[in-house]
Amino acid sequence: MPGALEGNDLSHLSLRDKRMADKKVQVLDTQPKASSAIGQVSSKRCQSSMFSEAPEEKTLLVDMKAEAYRLGANAISDVKIQQQGAMGDGCWNVFTATANMLVVE
Repeated sequence: MPGALEGNDLSHLSLRDKRMADKKVQVLDTQPKASSAIGQVSSKRCQSSMFSEAPEEKTLLVDMKAEAYRLGANAISDVKIQQQGAMGDGCWNVFTATANMLVVE
């Protein structure tokens, strides 16, 4: 997948962005009543070969928390992570994570 993030590389995010997102965006199992959904956020990462590092859940969460923070959310919920083979796309596996972006009161 040309242009897809690989493995657990987070160099596309500044240290400040990673810190702020980690501090300001919480990960919740489900959406609380005192919150409003502002859309979905996702992250897609490539494991380039069977021998290369597979993306970890925490890396996918950092991606989504940083994007949610950038878009004004202070939480994400209902995180789902899928892994699927993608040899035709130039990856061994593709890991896709999705979550709801929330503003919690």
